[in-house]
Amino acid sequence: MVLAEESEFGMTRSKLNQLRWQLQKLRQARRSVRLGSALAVIVGSLLLALLILFGLDRALEMNVVQRVIVMGIAAMTLIWAWRRFAAPWLGNRETMLDMAMMVERRHGIESDLVGALQFETPDAAKWGSPELESAVIDYVADLGGDIDVFDGFDSSPLRRRAIWAIIILVIAIGAVAIAPRHMMTFMKRLALSDDHYPTKTTIESLRIGGVDVDPAEAAKTVVKIGFGQPFDVQVHASGVLPPSGQFSLSGKSGATTLDLLPEETSSDSELKGPYIATLPRLMEPAIYQISLGDAWTDPARIEVMPLPTIETEMSVTPPEYAAGLESDDSASGLQRAVLEGSQVDLQLTSSKPLAVARLHLTIGAETETIELVAADQQRLAWKSPSGETPFSSVAAPIRFELEMQDEDGLSPQFVPRGYLRLKNDRAPQIAASAIHRVVLPTATPVIAFRTSDDYGVASVKLRLKIERGDAELAEESYEMLDSPLKANQLPYSGDFALPLSALKLEKGDRLSVTLEARDWRGRGEGAVANSEPLVLEVSDESGVLAAISEADQRSEEQLTEIIKRQLGIGEAR
Repeated sequence: MVLAEESEFGMTRSKLNQLRWQLQKLRQARRSVRLGSALAVIVGSLLLALLILFGLDRALEMNVVQRVIVMGIAAMTLIWAWRRFAAPWLGNRETMLDMAMMVERRHGIESDLVGALQFETPDAAKWGSPELESAVIDYVADLGGDIDVFDGFDSSPLRRRAIWAIIILVIAIGAVAIAPRHMMTFMKRLALSDDHYPTKTTIESLRIGGVDVDPAEAAKTVVKIGFGQPFDVQVHASGVLPPSGQFSLSGKSGATTLDLLPEETSSDSELKGPYIATLPRLMEPAIYQISLGDAWTDPARIEVMPLPTIETEMSVTPPEYAAGLESDDSASGLQRAVLEGSQVDLQLTSSKPLAVARLHLTIGAETETIELVAADQQRLAWKSPSGETPFSSVAAPIRFELEMQDEDGLSPQFVPRGYLRLKNDRAPQIAASAIHRVVLPTATPVIAFRTSDDYGVASVKLRLKIERGDAELAEESYEMLDSPLKANQLPYSGDFALPLSALKLEKGDRLSVTLEARDWRGRGEGAVANSEPLVLEVSDESGVLAAISEADQRSEEQLTEIIKRQLGIGEAR
């Protein structure tokens, strides 16, 4: 700064350097006092305003509008304090000549000090006698060693304001040290946050009508409740837990307050579980607020929304083998009896766009969830997916229910439930008969059969076992149908000529003939029914004739017995 002043007066070396240095020190000291005083006023005023704001906000828990108003008043007060106490200290700019004139007044020096400083400027040569200039400069230079330029310098304004600012700063630091969480919350609230100051009781979480609500964001969260529906309020808290709390609700029709009671109490009287309250129904929008101990939530809104209404339609496509035999039950009922292998298609229509549409299935002891597919862009129509699901081919009884939520998170008042049971697809029936039970090794006995089923017969097979003595010699199988028999072809009677010549049979062999009928179930495995076995004896011609004669004799005896019964011969009188 000294060099700057010397440059101002065009001097690099001067007889007045010592005096100039002293005046420069005085100038710097006075400027430090002014800057320090202004800074102390600014810092002290700002800290004092913050402490007052903190006290008011902590005591009154002001809302956002109130905080904005109070902060506006504080800002205007700070501006006034700046203009009144700080700006005057910063408005003055003192030069070296100002310092010289101040020293002249304090020491009773007329104008020699100012004149000497001016005579050292480059323009002084134009003003008059060089001898006079030199004499003044020499006089002041000799006098400079005896002048105390700091005589009368007063730094008390700086000390007073610094002490005031330090006291306020110590109070602020103490407040931060004692209540750091409160101060952190206060800074957030200065930024117009809705955070609450720490309390002995802390509300950790809320659940209202199935909607999770962040307690710190309750005022910004709109809870949507179905029209006329009951809803529960659950409050989880920590810290000092009171025996009860309050759930306040106010609307156009009035206000009500419900007690929040803990769900359970342990044996040692310690409160546990959430605090719960239940409202039977809500018919109009309302404002709610929760109070628990010394903690509370900001007032928040509950909107009443219409519930979605659902119309369901179920169509059943029977398996291929039963096509045309089953009626098309496409009514709205969800209780159906279906054939195994049937395809079930479920469609539903909602009055409101759905965000969630699921089908929960219970098949025996197992459960499965299927996501339904939106059938339109408005998400009003939904249907079961087209992939492989238990509905694409019903193989067992199924209990199911629909889970739906609209875009407001609301579900229908009644949960649609249904049940699919399997119709009894009876096994086929088959009977076989043969005229002759004793045959020659090269004979071709005719096996007559009759089969029936409720939907169709896929095949009829003849199973032949050849026994020689106690050993089973061979087993043969013959197909008796060229194509499956449909329901309109049943019952069906037919016969089959069994070729024995190729089997190389011997006298004494036994033939066991069993017919196997399998019903038609499309791609599925059909049920199997077996006829009573027919036993054929292999013999020679004499054996065959004897069997025929024996059969004729039995027939004659049976015929005679029938005639006697008809004529009443041999009856007791």
